[in-house]
Amino acid sequence: MAITSDAAGLRADDLRTKREIARVYVARGSARVLITAAIVLGAVRLAVAGFDRGDLLVAVVTVAITGTVEWIIHRFLLHAADDAWTSRTLGTGTGHRRHHLDPPDIDWLMLRGVDAAVFITAFGAVTAAWTIPLMWLTRSAQLGPFLTAWTLAAIGLAHYEWVHLMVHTRYRPRTRYYRRLASNHRLHHYRNEHFWLGVTTNTGDRLLRTYPNEKTDVPLSDTARTLAP
Repeated sequence: MAITSDAAGLRADDLRTKREIARVYVARGSARVLITAAIVLGAVRLAVAGFDRGDLLVAVVTVAITGTVEWIIHRFLLHAADDAWTSRTLGTGTGHRRHHLDPPDIDWLMLRGVDAAVFITAFGAVTAAWTIPLMWLTRSAQLGPFLTAWTLAAIGLAHYEWVHLMVHTRYRPRTRYYRRLASNHRLHHYRNEHFWLGVTTNTGDRLLRTYPNEKTDVPLSDTARTLAP
């Protein structure tokens, strides 16, 4: 039976092929917001000026910090307690708790469009906070590299949403890299929520020691589904 993006009650574990995943992905508000943002930001970057060493520098830094940024967001925003300021104000902890209770539920698995817009705006502010001083220190142009980094952030968020959807489906990636991501994310949900926090990369887990050599090195958690303190 063909899967359509608007099928009532559709869940991630109903999806078996990359084409089915793509149909659902592009129909979601978060993907549309993030892809549009990446295209617009990329177009503005191309219109501003030529590329120089500053663009290469911010690209390298962006790739290098992606795993750690994912880890921090996952640990301190998504796994925040219900009474934490971030949960009460942004609802991040509450929504992610719903995701852990029923991981294949797409409504809680992927961001809402408005949430994606908030994230990409916040990432713009954070990107400005580190790229502009870095460009000043290296005596490079500031606006162009800032836009490059912000564009890469939008692409990274869109990639995050794609990977997060994919790893909760029945599709099995062909590459070893994505198969490992899928396996590690399932361990995060069904073995121990304190480990394997990365979604698109596990570099943050390796750096911050939440990437055990073997899954049996960490205990089976009773709170992986509830995120109870």
